[in-house]
Amino acid sequence: MMTPFFIDRSELGMLKLTGETRIDLLHRMSTQDLRNMQSGEGRATVLTTDIGRIIDRLIVYTSSDTAYALTGANNADNIARYLMRFVFFNDDFHLEDVSAQTAIFGVYGTGASDKLSAWVDETLPLHHWRQVTVNGVTLYIHRTDPVAGDGFFVMGNAADKAQIALLLKSVGIVAGTQEQFDFLRVKEGQPIFGRELTNDYIPLETGLWDDVSFSKGCYIGQEIIARMESRGKLAKQLLQFKLDAPLDDVTEILSNGKSVGNLTSVATFGDETVALGYLKTRALDAQLTAGEIGLERI
Repeated sequence: MMTPFFIDRSELGMLKLTGETRIDLLHRMSTQDLRNMQSGEGRATVLTTDIGRIIDRLIVYTSSDTAYALTGANNADNIARYLMRFVFFNDDFHLEDVSAQTAIFGVYGTGASDKLSAWVDETLPLHHWRQVTVNGVTLYIHRTDPVAGDGFFVMGNAADKAQIALLLKSVGIVAGTQEQFDFLRVKEGQPIFGRELTNDYIPLETGLWDDVSFSKGCYIGQEIIARMESRGKLAKQLLQFKLDAPLDDVTEILSNGKSVGNLTSVATFGDETVALGYLKTRALDAQLTAGEIGLERI
């Protein structure tokens, strides 16, 4: 069992959205059905190009009169400029990049929810959130994608960052390392922006089926994604791998000397090396290597 740990995730971007059409804009542009969200709820959605390639995965949180969009690492400015290109004259949509004012900690590991129950006395569904005040500090507790058994974001004002870290330690959550997180994220199969989430790939290839609505109206890239879903066949898939030895950098996946995919993230912790990568579906049962290093699916 992994002891719950936290790491600084403040590299993630945060956009504050206001105005009557703040959700309508995101709904018509991205893969998820974002309508009818109540305050305290959230949903993950993917912005895609007109040929269905990933721009970024956003997690959209709603309150009574505001929405927030969590972006990939250091990508808030790019997403802000992209969204503003699609604001129509009759939209009531206002956007502010509040990344620099926001502290974000990721809390991971089995038992994380038990530790955080000191502050939130209910089980939060995925991407839902609650605001609490602890020792005079305002915190926002968000359920997020699990790593090593569970996952939360604990957010607050950047000025309170050091105090938030102390509060996390006070409930028995230990400080982790970036190396530890990278290894566990890769082993869990969680994609991140800039590695697995790039415009080389389509959300269904990445396994983000739950972030896509197949019953909503049109959005950018829908035709390609709907066609892929209706055919029921993916050209490639994001998978987890175990390597026989450490690897210095990402590389091609080979089968009998021929390229059948590529690794996107490689992480070593202790004596174990794992990787994430996209493998052509026709090679799912093939013998694989990364260069001269043996590679097998987890």
